[in-house]
Amino acid sequence: MQTEVKKSWFKQFWPWFLIILPMAAVVAGISTFIIASDNKPDMVVDDYYKTGKAINADLSLLTNAKKLGLSAEVVQQADGLLIKMEGLETNTSISFSLFHSTQSKRDKLAMLTADAEGNYHFETDQPLVGKWSLRLEPFDKKWRLEKKVVFPSEKIAL
Repeated sequence: MQTEVKKSWFKQFWPWFLIILPMAAVVAGISTFIIASDNKPDMVVDDYYKTGKAINADLSLLTNAKKLGLSAEVVQQADGLLIKMEGLETNTSISFSLFHSTQSKRDKLAMLTADAEGNYHFETDQPLVGKWSLRLEPFDKKWRLEKKVVFPSEKIAL
């Protein structure tokens, strides 16, 4: 008569297999929660009413730019952007804004002054790639030119 020696439960395969499956789900859930809490979306707006009113103001600024006959041509260069403005009476300083479509950390804001030829230069150390919102406006905020752009691009007309 042969006696069967039973192993302890922790020395067998199936209990560990059944324990590992739920533990893997718990670890995946915790890591998903950590990733989601660290990478919150930047596009969510708290005050929708205020944002809606701002859209109406934006439209009037765009209309003012058309009435004044303003336009711009943006040319991408190796070290940044060259902006040629048409319709400005004097070489005033302009507010230049580039808003990334999904990552607000990459947004770029600058005040630009014209060179001797009337062109504006925006310099950046990182190459511009992807979808952006480009905005040009004067210091007094009387008009605005804006457009959604995708870089790299040779010429952009605003």
